[in-house]
Amino acid sequence: MTRVSWWGTGVVALVLLILCGGLVLVNAALGSGGRPLAPGTVLSAGTLRDGVRPVTFVVPSAGWLLSTPDTSLTSNVKLRSGDVTVNLNVVVPLGRLDAGRLWNGLGRIVEAGGRARLGAAPAPLMTPEGLIGLTGRLTGHDRTGSASVFATATLGATMTAAGPPHAYVRLAPEIEAMMRTVRIRSPWP
Repeated sequence: MTRVSWWGTGVVALVLLILCGGLVLVNAALGSGGRPLAPGTVLSAGTLRDGVRPVTFVVPSAGWLLSTPDTSLTSNVKLRSGDVTVNLNVVVPLGRLDAGRLWNGLGRIVEAGGRARLGAAPAPLMTPEGLIGLTGRLTGHDRTGSASVFATATLGATMTAAGPPHAYVRLAPEIEAMMRTVRIRSPWP
C-alpha cells in the first residue's frame, strides 16, 4: 500500500490563500486612487496666488471621491462617484475669452478625442454669484453627460461630467448643483 502525503497540497492551498487574501488587503490599503469628500467640501484649482487658487466649486453630497492620481490643482480637478466622472479644468486664455468661444473650443477638444460630442445648442447657466456660462449635453458611445463652461476677462473654466446613462441620470441633480457652484476669481489685481 502507498502512503499519500498531503503536505504538498496543503502548501499550495496556503500559498493561494495568502495570495488571494493578501491581494484583497493590499487593494484595500491602497484604495481606489481616490479620497472621499464630505458634503460641502470646497475644491479649488489654478495657479496659487497669495494662498488662493482662482477657480472653486463645492461638492454637494457624499459619495464623491477626489481622484488624486488624475488631479493637478494648478490646472484640473477630477472627481468620481461610481462610474461617473466629473472634470474641472482651468482655462488660461491666450486672447479674448467668452463663454461661446470656450464652448466651441471645448467641443473641438472633445470631438478630437473621438469618444464623445458636445451638443450644438448650449443653454445659459448662471451661478448664484452671477457668473454666467453655458451648459449642454455631452454624448458618446455608451456614455452620457453634460458640460458647462464659464469665462471671465482673465480666466475660464470647463466642467464635464459623464458616465453610463443609468449612473449619470441618477447623479445628474448633484452634478448640476456642483456646476452651479463654480466660481472664478481674477488671479490678478
